[in-house]
Amino acid sequence: MHALSGLDASFLYFETPTMHMQVVGVVLVDPVPGWGRERVLELLRERLDLVPPFRRRLHSAALRMHHPVWVELDHVDLDEHVSAVTCPAPGKHEQLMTLVADFAAVKLDRSKPLWQVLVIDGLADGRAAVVFKVHHCAVDGVAAARILSNLVDLDPAGRSPEQLAEARALTEIGTAAEPTMQAMVAHTARGLLGWPVGLARVLPKTGQSLVRLVRSHGGGAATSGGALPFTAPRALFNGRIGAGRKVELVDVALDDVKAVKKAAGGTFNDAVMAICGTALRRYLAAHADVPDGSLIAVVPVSVRGGESDDSANRTSAMFTSLATDVADPKERLAAVRRSNTAGKAVHATFGDELLAQAAQLAPPNLTSLAARFYSATGLAERHPVVHNVVISNVAGPPFQVYLAGAPVQAIFPLGPVLEGSGLNITVISYRDRVGFGLIACAERLPDLSALAAEVAGAVDELLEAVHA
Repeated sequence: MHALSGLDASFLYFETPTMHMQVVGVVLVDPVPGWGRERVLELLRERLDLVPPFRRRLHSAALRMHHPVWVELDHVDLDEHVSAVTCPAPGKHEQLMTLVADFAAVKLDRSKPLWQVLVIDGLADGRAAVVFKVHHCAVDGVAAARILSNLVDLDPAGRSPEQLAEARALTEIGTAAEPTMQAMVAHTARGLLGWPVGLARVLPKTGQSLVRLVRSHGGGAATSGGALPFTAPRALFNGRIGAGRKVELVDVALDDVKAVKKAAGGTFNDAVMAICGTALRRYLAAHADVPDGSLIAVVPVSVRGGESDDSANRTSAMFTSLATDVADPKERLAAVRRSNTAGKAVHATFGDELLAQAAQLAPPNLTSLAARFYSATGLAERHPVVHNVVISNVAGPPFQVYLAGAPVQAIFPLGPVLEGSGLNITVISYRDRVGFGLIACAERLPDLSALAAEVAGAVDELLEAVHA
């Protein structure tokens, strides 16, 4: 067994009946003859030992007084985790989005390994979809990409025994054993004894970081143009969320995003943020509801180094302005770039490890109770908006890959929908396309398809502006 880090476990504690902390990946394939659920099952049987989160189950600490542990299983019933469905007629985009949204809205069973796979056939264009769902406590964006890399191949024939052996040599493979009561009591005791020391470390660091942050903002230095939590205007999709979900998948040409990046003189992430901000502005303008102030996004930031780490999540977060209050698209692009630069400076002020260190001290029972109270009482409607949207960006393979022998045509990621914001946009590049996965609270954003339709228009608007 090995313990979850505080950051990993926090995704369990924050989960409520309406906020499910799981990530979803949609892989569209061009199926070969005989391809289907059985081919996917064969792949998972062959590769299960290469995907540690798929062969582990949670085990709670004594009285839930400390973070849970992962227990390695000697057998996983794949039939319980892999299902198949035929897309309802006529099998077009709308029907596929409904299936994916319904699948994403179902909470994972914590008594089993925290993952599910849905194989969808019957699509009108002849393609099939494989939808992966994994709890966020087991993966972040980088870890999810690693799972995908162990399941896809560069050749439709799959991998040779030598290639699989090489992959296994690089994968942590534990020994299946149920933890004893004594081991769990000792694990809990170590956690409780370490709490005062951890608190003594985190509080001074937090205070020092806040002082530096106030000084930098007061002096208008490197953080000028940045964004802070609780300063966002309220958009129409912000507030208390329900359990239902809407999903939309859209992709644009990679060369177009690179052209926006080049014109801005910034990073690929700057271009992605500007595209998202522009799409949101266009959507809100269509509803005559563009706030006077800019929408603010929270952006997960990977803090993984080259060192080995058992933590599933090695992320921090930064806040950045999407410049939705800037009418001129060229100026908007420049404003987003400045805000991203400022957000990185603020993030550096707090340090990469502060969030993880603070999460390590979160008491499980109290944190879960607070999350449920916050959700049940609708407090997200009563205080200033923390942030309007979560936007993350992950690099995917730039070359053709195959899943269970079928050519992968497109990849789309979907993140969790958080209480108070109601919308998550996750972006991945694959081959010559960039996929935008949008997922939202169905009550807050019932016309998510209208927002997704603005993504291509946002790219065109920015390209026209930078080339004018």
